[in-house]
Amino acid sequence: MKLIIVSIIEAIIPTFVKNLFSNINKDKPRKIAELKNHDIFNTLNRVKNEAATIQFHTHGEFDAAKTRMCYDFVKHKTYHCGSRMKDLINIKNIDNINRDALKNIIFEEQRQMHVDYIKAIRREWESKNLKDKEIDYVVHLFEKFRSDVIISFEYRINSIFGSSYNKNNFTIMLAIFEMWAMGIDLLPRDIKTTFHSINGTFKDINYIG
Repeated sequence: MKLIIVSIIEAIIPTFVKNLFSNINKDKPRKIAELKNHDIFNTLNRVKNEAATIQFHTHGEFDAAKTRMCYDFVKHKTYHCGSRMKDLINIKNIDNINRDALKNIIFEEQRQMHVDYIKAIRREWESKNLKDKEIDYVVHLFEKFRSDVIISFEYRINSIFGSSYNKNNFTIMLAIFEMWAMGIDLLPRDIKTTFHSINGTFKDINYIG
């Protein structure tokens, strides 16, 4: 009888211990650094590749300058946004900083993404002999068509930080990345609207890609 009881215990204990550690690991908070594998980075690449296939026409004729300008704009925007996102998730102790500090970081990173890619596209367009007023014209048009997305971002960030569903910094950052991914999905719409609106302004410039 003792042998039977011992055999049963030996059979049960390993399974119990395994399940115990499995449940412990299941409840272990996830790290923000894991978001390096988030689909947002695939989305950035997809949108950039989509921009490479967009073609513009002016008065029925292919507009090479506008087509290439559009791609270069998206190229810089996706690169610099993706770069800042990767830096963001690798900030030291980001998993443990308080919510107010994290919220300030999010808003600052979002602002800096804009600064970085605008600076990059300005450099490129200046090297193609576009004048400051021409660059400002395109940038302001894009910001006009993009304004609803940016305003929505601000509302959503405040909502995400105020939600009781987000128990830790990981769930907050996951929600932020999902929000940004939605905005990236809308980028082709906004960039097409922008460059359609400039008509033939740049059709005759010697823009070399």
